[in-house]
Amino acid sequence: MIAHVAAATEQRGRVVLQLTSGRPNRVALEAAILVAKAFESEVESLFVEDQGLVDCAGFPFACEISLHGRERRPLSTDSMERELRNMAAAIGRDLSALARRAEVPLRQTIVRDDPIAALAKACAQRGPWNVIALGNTVEKAAAHLIRSLFESVLDSTGVILAGPRARKGTGPIIVVVEHVDRLEGMLRAAQRLDVQEKGTAVIALLVGESDEVIVRMEEQSRLVLGPEKAVTFVRTVVTEGSERSLAEVLRRLHGSFVIGQFGSRLAPPDGDMRHLLSNLESPLFLIR
Repeated sequence: MIAHVAAATEQRGRVVLQLTSGRPNRVALEAAILVAKAFESEVESLFVEDQGLVDCAGFPFACEISLHGRERRPLSTDSMERELRNMAAAIGRDLSALARRAEVPLRQTIVRDDPIAALAKACAQRGPWNVIALGNTVEKAAAHLIRSLFESVLDSTGVILAGPRARKGTGPIIVVVEHVDRLEGMLRAAQRLDVQEKGTAVIALLVGESDEVIVRMEEQSRLVLGPEKAVTFVRTVVTEGSERSLAEVLRRLHGSFVIGQFGSRLAPPDGDMRHLLSNLESPLFLIR
């Protein structure tokens, strides 16, 4: 599937930004707005209230302990619900300001549901060309979470996420390519992300199990693209068991955005993405 989200006029999808309790990742929010602007789409923020937190607050022994540990106060269902609504409102104000500056339409929704089920329902309303954006920092159990999203939220083409070191950058947009037949679609998405038309550099990071494979990939890629496409090719060999080296290559390239495919060496469905996300300094857009 291509990296795509429906334009607002199509009414066939949008960027669905999931938010939960806790501090949102500013880079993830900006990445969601950027993708929506790039594809002339819109954003629906989906603040998912954690039913488990509300239920726990109703227990008679539940209490809140201050950071220094010297104060505590009782919790209740009402106080937890109020706190979640206040949190949603504060995040919503910041997100509205970002969307307004980018001139991106924004709709805000609050639901109480399982987070993945809530996303599946939201995307099914307008599918199939939705992109999911995770508004909170993703680090632990990333591969399991993203696999669950791709398996459960069928009306989506990709997932945007950011790790703890993600920052707003001005470097190149990097597409991680392991199959040449995916190159053109990924490059189109990369070029659209240059929303200010500043001529942001695009790097095609060719990944294969040997030098010979990568040389053939570059030859095929140049034939497909032709001489008019301004793309810089970077080669990296990643053999089985050396996937962590790919994270280090991406870190050294200092990209402002990375586009890759879930199920690849970059993001193996049964692998461990913690090393990638703990080192990646840019948001990540994973497509099917």
